Amino acid sequence: MIFRWRGESAGAEPTAGEPAPPVSPAGQAGWLREELARIVGRANADGGRLPPGAVPTVRDIDDVLRPLLGYIETRGASDEELRYIAAIIQEYLPQALDDFLALPPRYADRPGVTGTTPAEDLVRQLQLLDEGAGEIQDSVYSGDAARLAIQARFLDAKFRRSDLDA
Repeated sequence: MIFRWRGESAGAEPTAGEPAPPVSPAGQAGWLREELARIVGRANADGGRLPPGAVPTVRDIDDVLRPLLGYIETRGASDEELRYIAAIIQEYLPQALDDFLALPPRYADRPGVTGTTPAEDLVRQLQLLDEGAGEIQDSVYSGDAARLAIQARFLDAKFRRSDLDA
């Protein structure tokens, strides 16, 4: 799953009163973890207005991204992986929740132009974000696992005694 962060541009400046995210991967990961905690807290607080399944799915996203961000703080990640994570936390997740919560409650279960209700649409969007978070998690961890395997093969070739050495 590929994400595009609409808010990203070469000369983008933070808006007034909004802190700029740190530049280093470790600093950015810590900042994103704080943002994620804020979003999850807000979803928990607004849980009564959200459809069944929404809050647990937001928590599932948190269960994937929070430890991943802790890992990235110490081990790092590619710029692309960080952009995808940032897009989920800074744009896609809050936008989905904000759009739903902006609706008057009586419209939440009313089918729209697509034939689905806003409540169904929100839960589906959150499920897609959860799947995307899992894919990013796999990308980060499998990249490090691959580097470990390469290092093991190198060390094995470098230090294993061959039959010719005897």
